[in-house]
This record gives sequence, C-alpha cells and structure tokens, in this order.
Amino acid sequence: MASLIPWDAIEKKYATLFGDYGMPAKPVRVALGSLIIKGKYGWSDIETVEQITENPYLQYFIGFSEY
Repeated sequence: MASLIPWDAIEKKYATLFGDYGMPAKPVRVALGSLIIKGKYGWSDIETVEQITENPYLQYFIGFSEY
C-alpha cells in the first residue's frame, strides 16, 4: 500500500503550508500515514501510537528506516 501513495508529490504541497518559524513539521509520510493507519483500524490516537511503536510493518509504512 505504501508504494501506491505518491509521498514525494504530497510532501511538496504539504511543505508549502508551513513557514520558517516554530517547530519543524513532521514529514507528511509520518502525519498522513498515521492518519491512514488510525482510520483503517479504527484506533484512538493513543492506540495508534502504541501500535506503530510496536509494529515494524506500520513503522515501514510511515517511512521509518529503523526500529
């Protein structure tokens, strides 16, 4: 499923929404990927974070290269 999403094209549009002040934004793959996972499984925010923390397949989906 990760290969079906044009992450780079989305990232270019996403990056234009933020200025050069404050904390840097999370990469779109982390932000959008987490929302996709949350919606697919119907988890709460906390449950989504816990599942991503424990599952290397979900980590790969949101672009993490190591555990």
